[in-house]
Order: sequence, then structure tokens, then C-alpha cells
Amino acid sequence: MKTPSCIFFSETGEVGAALRTLAHRLQDDGVVDLGLVTHDPTAFLEEVRDHRPDLVVADLGDEPDRVLDLLEKLPSPRSRLVVIGPQDRSGPILRAMRMGVREYLDQPPAEEDLRRAVARLASDLGSESDVETPARVVAVMGAKGGVGATVVACQLAAALRRGGARTALVDLNLPLGDVALHYDIQPAYTLANIAREADRLDATYLRTLLQGRPDGVQILAAPTRAEEAELVRGVHVERALGLLREDFEWVVLDVSRTWSEPTMRALDLADQILLVTLMDVPTLNHTRQHLDLMERLGHTGRRIRLIANRQSRSDVVTEKDVVEFLDRRPDFGLPNDYPTTLAAVNRGLPIAEVAPRSAIARAYAALGHAVHQWCEVEPPERASGSGLARAVRGMLGRS
Repeated sequence: MKTPSCIFFSETGEVGAALRTLAHRLQDDGVVDLGLVTHDPTAFLEEVRDHRPDLVVADLGDEPDRVLDLLEKLPSPRSRLVVIGPQDRSGPILRAMRMGVREYLDQPPAEEDLRRAVARLASDLGSESDVETPARVVAVMGAKGGVGATVVACQLAAALRRGGARTALVDLNLPLGDVALHYDIQPAYTLANIAREADRLDATYLRTLLQGRPDGVQILAAPTRAEEAELVRGVHVERALGLLREDFEWVVLDVSRTWSEPTMRALDLADQILLVTLMDVPTLNHTRQHLDLMERLGHTGRRIRLIANRQSRSDVVTEKDVVEFLDRRPDFGLPNDYPTTLAAVNRGLPIAEVAPRSAIARAYAALGHAVHQWCEVEPPERASGSGLARAVRGMLGRS
């Protein structure tokens, strides 16, 4: 049986000290492979995001809702959760159950109870070792209006599907997303259906809401009316993504640049965040503001990738200027080919079908390859040839 990697979190003095002692005892006995025992929320989130432990043991302490808020920020796929909390308060228990907590133990936990809980989850890990890895989630966000983030999301999804992967595209660019327009689809169902019928949402029902060509990207469209977009909440986003991750290999999110609850939940759940910018001062100023806010919200490091769209040799702002302004280089650059892009959008087709030999088509194929690398996923064979590898190396910026 696999020894599960584990991180412990507790802000409570007495319980935290006991939990620290217990954690090291479990490590010494070979029950867990201990990563960290901490009381610092920031260090906790960073450690989970960097190392993706099998288990997280968290003490709810004196403020259960605040710690549960923290646990909701954990990246997806979420580690299996063991929560230590009050047994006489139904609110935290019900909320923990809705979050998918596997074990709920009393404060402070008895050593034998914690050992049994960890053993049960370790057994689950062993039985799931041959199950397909859940889909990676990639969120695409524009630094400001008009930067082409929706085009990037649509073309990236098409590139991933073209590589042979089952790919879903969710339009969270609320209230007026137009992913369906880019794919020439008149959606019969949208995210509004999920919001209205959340109680009956399961994998079978969700499949009926997806639309697209049988061999193409499957789309979950944005509501067609602005007032319907107000129905969509973060909990609906989380539930839909949880189901999509089980059916697909990639889920691409076109998220709004406004910091609404659905947007924030989508970013929390994403494996990678692609922030799309242009090489001009106003857009880079918006980019810096987004990056600063993401850092304050705990989105740091290599989860955020800067995509420079519509790059041209005639750009007045250089890459050196970007480094001085943002203290980082673009992670990837897409060339400026507005006529080809507009032709693809007007026809509702991927650029790779409209102009397969164009530089912009090759760039999106290379972006798909880069996303595989960023998510630590083996790229498809058809995308790993030397020509594409050279394209990737040419377009990838140095972080």
C-alpha cells in the first residue's frame, strides 16, 4: 500500500501542538510521508499547490468557517481532506460534507482515530492508482477588454482537441460570453440550466448540456441573457468542473476579467491561469493590477502564465520594457495575424482548419504543447516532433 504524502494545518495552540506531535509520530511509524505541519495559511496554501499531497489534515480551530474558506482555495484536483472540528455544530459538519471532506474527527483527535482515517484513505489511493487522472483545468483571462482572451481560449481548446485529448470549454465570461459564437453554435442549454437545476446536476445531466461537433470540443455555453448570468454562483462552477474533470482530459475556462464570485472560484480551481495581455502601456498597466491582486489572493508562482497576444516587430513596447514594468517576461507569445483570426471567427472554425499552414496556427499548436509542459502532462505524439519543439522553444519566454 502506498504511504500517502500528508500536510497538517492548525492555528489552534493546544490542538496544534498535539497535532504536531501526532503528525511526527505517524511519520516515524511509516503511516504518512510528512510534508509540513504549519499554522500559517499562506505557507499552507503554497505547500499544497507546490507539492500536491495525497492528504490534508486540517484543524478547524475556533473559527471553522474561516478555515473552511481556506480549504476551498486548495487547487483542483483537491487533496483528500481529513478535518478536525467540533462535533456539536451542524453548520461546519454539513459544509465540510458538501466540500467532499473524507473524514471528520473530533477536537482534539484520538491518535487511533486519526491512524484509522489515514489508513482508509491510503487504501483508497491504492485502489484508485489505475484510474485515469482527472482533467487538467486551464483558465484563460484577459487583462482588459479587447485583448483576445476568448479567441485564445477557443483556439487553445481546439489545439488540445486536435492533439487527440477529450476537451471541454466552459464559457465563464459572464454576463455576455460568446464562446458559442466562435464555434458557430446556437446553444440550447447554458450555465443557467446548471444554476436553475443544481439539485439534479450529475454527470449524465451535465453531458446533455454540452454542445459541439461529435469529434470536436464540447462546450458549456454562457447564459444567453445577461440577467440569467446572475444566477451562476461559485458553487455551480465548482460542481460543474468536478464532473467535467471526470469525463475529459482538459477543461479550458474562458473567465471574465471582472473579479466576480464565479471568476474567483474558477481561478481557485484551475491548474494553470493564462493571463492574456498586449504589448502596450494601458494593457500592461491592467496586467500589473491583475497580477498584484492574484498574488494577494494566493495565486503565485508558476500557476500564472503571461500570454502576449498579437505580438509584432512593430510593437513600440519591447520585451525588455515588459520585464522592467512587470518584473517578468511573457511566458508565451502569439503573432499578430488579425485577418486569419477574423476569418476563423466569422466561419466558426478553428484557425487550424481555416489556415493550417499559417504562423498563427502553428503558434496555437505550440501553445497547446506548452500547456502540456506547464501542467506536467506528457504531450501527444503528434505534437512532439522536432518542428513543433523548435516552435515551442522559439515562442516560450523565459519565466
